[in-house]
Amino acid sequence: MRKRILILLAVTLTGVAVPAIAHYWQKPSEDGLKVTLRGLGFIPLTPPSNLLDVGSLYYIDSEVRFFKTICRADQADIEGIVTVSPIPTMQADELRSGQFDTGVKVDLGFLANGSGGKSYVQKVHYSLTDVSVREIPLDKTLLLFDKLMAKPECNHAVSNVMRAGGYVCQGQQVLHATAEFTISNEDSGKIAAETKAKPEDVKDIVKLAIEAQSNQSVVERSGRLFAGSAMHYGISMYPTCLAPPDGRFARVLPQTKFDRFANFVKFQIVEWIWPGGDGKSAVAETTPGTGEGG
Repeated sequence: MRKRILILLAVTLTGVAVPAIAHYWQKPSEDGLKVTLRGLGFIPLTPPSNLLDVGSLYYIDSEVRFFKTICRADQADIEGIVTVSPIPTMQADELRSGQFDTGVKVDLGFLANGSGGKSYVQKVHYSLTDVSVREIPLDKTLLLFDKLMAKPECNHAVSNVMRAGGYVCQGQQVLHATAEFTISNEDSGKIAAETKAKPEDVKDIVKLAIEAQSNQSVVERSGRLFAGSAMHYGISMYPTCLAPPDGRFARVLPQTKFDRFANFVKFQIVEWIWPGGDGKSAVAETTPGTGEGG
C-alpha cells in the first residue's frame, strides 16, 4: 500500500513538474535595462512607477513581475528616516551610457530627398540620468512594518493574500531616475546626410512619437529630450518576506529561473503535501530583492 502511494505521488509530481519546467525555461530574454538593474540589486519596474515606494507592503506574483499594494506607509512616517543618495559613479555611468529600447519607432521617410525608397524608420532609445536611491534603514523598516501590521485592515489584507501563490514583502530601496531619449549617433548621421532634416526637426518628430506611442510627456532641456518627470525604475525589498502560518520553507524571492521552479515545487507541492509551521506568522531570510522575471 505504501509503495502504491509513493508511485502515485511520484507520477503526480512528475505531471506537475514537467509543465512547470517548460514554462519557466521558455521565457523570452530580458532587455538591457532589466539586466543592469538586477545587477545593481533591484527588481525592474515595468513600466516605471512612483506608486511603489519604500516602507509599504506589496503582494508580488510568483514570477516577480507584478506588484499590488497591500498597505501603504504614511508619508509622515517615512519623512525623516528616508535617505536619498546618488549611486556609485561606475553604476551611474552604466545607466547613463545605456541604449535601452523604448519600443518607440519614428518614421523620418517624409524628410528624405527621394532617395530610392530607403527605410528611415528609427528606434528611439533611452538612458537614465540623475540616478539616486531612496532608502530606509533596516531597523526603521521593521518599525514601519510593525506599525502597518498593527492596523486591523492591513493585517487582514496580508492574511488574505498570503496564500495567493506569490510573496508579501516590504519596500526598502527604490532607484529614482529621469529618462533621456535619443536615436543613435549613427542613425542621426545617416539622417543628416541623406535627408533634408535639420536636428531640431528630428528632435520634434522624436518627441511627438514618444508622447504618442508611450503615453508620457517629454520636455526639452539644453537641446536634449527628457521624460517630463522622474520615476522609480527599480525596487529592492526588505531582506525578509512573510510566509503563511503553515509554511515549511523560507519565502525567498527567486533570482534565477531555476529558483522560480524550485520555489514552485516547495511552496505549491511539498507544503501542500507536508505542511509545517506552528500557526504563527513566519518570515524568510532573503537577499535584497533581485527576483528574476519582469
